[in-house]
Amino acid sequence: MPLETYASNLRELLTSPLLTHHNPDIKLLLLTPGPICAHRWGDRDRENGRKPERTAEHTALYAAKAKAVAYELKIPCVDLWTGFLLAAGWKPGDPLIGSTKVPRNGNLGELLPDGLHFSSAGNKLCFRLVFDKIKEAYPELDPEKMEVKAPWFDRDRDTLSILKERFAN
Repeated sequence: MPLETYASNLRELLTSPLLTHHNPDIKLLLLTPGPICAHRWGDRDRENGRKPERTAEHTALYAAKAKAVAYELKIPCVDLWTGFLLAAGWKPGDPLIGSTKVPRNGNLGELLPDGLHFSSAGNKLCFRLVFDKIKEAYPELDPEKMEVKAPWFDRDRDTLSILKERFAN
């Protein structure tokens, strides 16, 4: 899909009257695409008899465009692309890990074992990035500050503590 079509589609989805029709007070977050490890995804393509087409550089353009649309629409953005790369050891200005122009990165492979889909560790990282953005952008929705309106399932330990323990770094 052309980059500007992607941006236009995001704008259309995020400004649709249907969103506020169902909930006038809806809270939105835009998640960027995560990165890709073109080495691993390319291996998968070749195993399936296809020529590798996805690149880390191309994915970076879509992540940047999603961030720009979020900024334009004043919608909080969860930058999965940068969050995953930072977790894998990348620093801004470094060569782009996941690109076939640099060696494979084992840390990125632990987050994206097939080069695209999140592993358990990748899902935990995604959860943490989303959770942190919710607390930052919508502090009234911080579960630690919300009133409990239903009993917890575990009377000895509350559900939030269980989730924090399970998804801790």
